[in-house]
Amino acid sequence: MIEPKTEGAGTRRVWSDSKGWLWVSEWHAGNLSLYDPATKSWRVYKLPGNEPHAYAVFVDDHDIVWVSDFTANAILRFDPGTETFESFPSDKDDAQVRQMLGRPGEMWGAESGTDRLVVIRTRR
Repeated sequence: MIEPKTEGAGTRRVWSDSKGWLWVSEWHAGNLSLYDPATKSWRVYKLPGNEPHAYAVFVDDHDIVWVSDFTANAILRFDPGTETFESFPSDKDDAQVRQMLGRPGEMWGAESGTDRLVVIRTRR
């Protein structure tokens, strides 16, 4: 078993990228964390905003990490190269994205609070 670096993190979801790194959403801590199995090391990134709550996580085909934040009512895109977040707020209250998935050029979020699917198109 691999314990998160953050005690009491409240891990919700885990997704791997093309390097085999594990990206972890930490609900209680409001973090997006990265575990590198090769070095057995952690990096922790606090989500922006006041009292964030990270839930779903997904890594796309360009190794861009997507994480939902219940507090911000948004899906966030995290670029590991620049270590920056970009927010895509829902246009509905209480979206509560609990699961994400995608395909090349698209990221899909399941808004359990609104009973709908949303798509963010990412074609470059």
